[in-house]
Amino acid sequence: MNKKLLSAAIVAACAAAPAAFADAVVYGKAHVSVDAIDYEATSSVLAPAEKDNYEVNSRSSRLGFKGSEDLGNGLKAIYQFEFGIDVDDNSGINNGRNTFVGLAGDWGTFLVGRHDTPQKLAFYAAGNERLGDSIIDLNRSNASWDISGGAPIGVFHEARVDDAIAYVTPNFSGFTAAVAIVPGEDDGVATGTGTGGADGLADHWSAGLMYSGNGLKASVGYTDYSGDQGKANADDTTVFQVGASYTFNNFSIGAQYEDSDLADVVDYTAWAVTGKFTFGNNALSLVYTDSEFDVGGGSAGDEETTGWGLAAEHNFSKRTKVYAAYATNEVEVSGGDDGDQDVFSLGMIHSF
Repeated sequence: MNKKLLSAAIVAACAAAPAAFADAVVYGKAHVSVDAIDYEATSSVLAPAEKDNYEVNSRSSRLGFKGSEDLGNGLKAIYQFEFGIDVDDNSGINNGRNTFVGLAGDWGTFLVGRHDTPQKLAFYAAGNERLGDSIIDLNRSNASWDISGGAPIGVFHEARVDDAIAYVTPNFSGFTAAVAIVPGEDDGVATGTGTGGADGLADHWSAGLMYSGNGLKASVGYTDYSGDQGKANADDTTVFQVGASYTFNNFSIGAQYEDSDLADVVDYTAWAVTGKFTFGNNALSLVYTDSEFDVGGGSAGDEETTGWGLAAEHNFSKRTKVYAAYATNEVEVSGGDDGDQDVFSLGMIHSF
C-alpha cells in the first residue's frame, strides 16, 4: 500500500468508527530540526565527496494509538499501532514503527508483531541516549555516514524487526529481562547458493537484561541474525552491547560498548562516553563516540571514526522543548583516505 492510500485509510477509519477508539490512547511526537551541514571527504569510498547546505528534517516524528482490555483475573489484552510521520515534507505516513497485539499480566508481557529487539530495549535502558533522534543520537545509520539528517556521530546498531514473538518479564527488584524470536519465513526451497532457506521458528533471536535502581541504570543485550541460506549473504550477524549510566544530584554520566560480527566478515567495535547536566528547565549534554571496522588482511575497507556532540536544551514544559546542538565526526579509511563532517542543528520537540 502506498503512503497516500495508507494515510487516507487511517483518516477514514478514525472518522467512520469513533467508538472503536473510545478507549484508545492517542499519542505522538513532532520533532523537527533545521540543520546546517558541512561535509567533506578525500575518498571515493565516502560519497558524495562534498556537501554544504541547509536542511529541514523530521526526526522520527510519530503518531500512535494504544490501549488495553481487561479480561479478568489480572489478565488484559494490549495493542499498539504506531506510524512514522514526516512533518517536513509530503512523504506522509509510514507504518515502520512498533505495531503489535499481545497479552499482559502479573507474569509479564507477551506480544507478536513489529517491535524493537530486546537488545535495542536494553540499549535504551542503559540511559546513555541523551537527546534521542537528534544529531547527537547514538544510533548508527545503515550507510557509513549519515549525511542527510540522521545522527552523524552514531556508532551503535539498533533494530526494529518484523514478525517478532517477544516476552518481557515483570520487574524483579529493579531487574527486567526480555527475549524475542523471529522466524526466517523462508520456504526452504534451494535458491542462490543452492542451500535451503531459513525456515525455522527462531532463525533470528535477541535477548536483553536491564536494571534500574538507586540512580544506576545498566543493561546487556545480544542479537543473532541468522543468515538466509538461500541468499548470497548467508552468514550470521551478531550484535553484543553493554552499557550503564549513573545519576547523582543534577549530573548523569555513562558509557556504552558494542562488539559485533557483521555477516561473519567484519569485526566491528564501538564505544561511547556520555554526560548530562540538568539545571532548572535546562540541560547540557555531551557525547563522545568511537568505532572501528576491521575486515582483516589490511583491506582498504577498514574504517575508523571518532566524533563528539554537544547539545543545550530548554524545556518549556514536560511536553515541549527546544534545543541547539553541534556534532562533528571524522573518518579514516585504510589507504590514507579520510573525511570530516560538521553539523549544527536547531530543533523543537512536542510530545502529546
